[in-house]
Amino acid sequence: MQPHGTSIVLSMLLTLMLIVPATMSLGLSRPQFLRTITIATTTAASPPLPSATTFIEDPRGFAYSVLTPPTSELRPVRGQTVKCDYTLTLQSFEGPQIDSSRGFLGSPLSFPVGVGQVIKGWDFAVRDMGPGERRLLVVPASLGYGEKEVGSPLKKIPANSTLYFDVTLVDIGAVPNFDQKQRDWLEAHPEES
Repeated sequence: MQPHGTSIVLSMLLTLMLIVPATMSLGLSRPQFLRTITIATTTAASPPLPSATTFIEDPRGFAYSVLTPPTSELRPVRGQTVKCDYTLTLQSFEGPQIDSSRGFLGSPLSFPVGVGQVIKGWDFAVRDMGPGERRLLVVPASLGYGEKEVGSPLKKIPANSTLYFDVTLVDIGAVPNFDQKQRDWLEAHPEES
């Protein structure tokens, strides 16, 4: 049994790992169309997942399934702060849970989207989501942590791991008013597509 404070530290460490930008080059193939695949899911993640879910393969390299549609047409712009609830598992949606904002700490992860503050798979996926939308994401290692092993000994993400996320876009903050230095940075660091 872990001391009470240890689980808090581990959860905070894993949450911080999400906001470390991926540094690998991608080398992704770019299909000219979206392909759908079906993955059976029977996880106890909250809220429950359907028994079979159809996934869309995004041309940027990850797959997703919309479980709850957005409540509006609003989408975050690059650099806008968003809040997401998530659960991360390995091996499958039924695999071992590594981290969750829905757990003990119970607060959504807040980050500026599309500027490399989270793994690429999240930057790509969350930019396409609307408020209230819930998606399952299958993020390959190339859009996650790549060849790096991250985490603690108790909650380790092995190198080259595919990541399975249950994500809800809880809130989209105000549209940022960038200063010239920020506009210059965005221009010098175009978003990959």
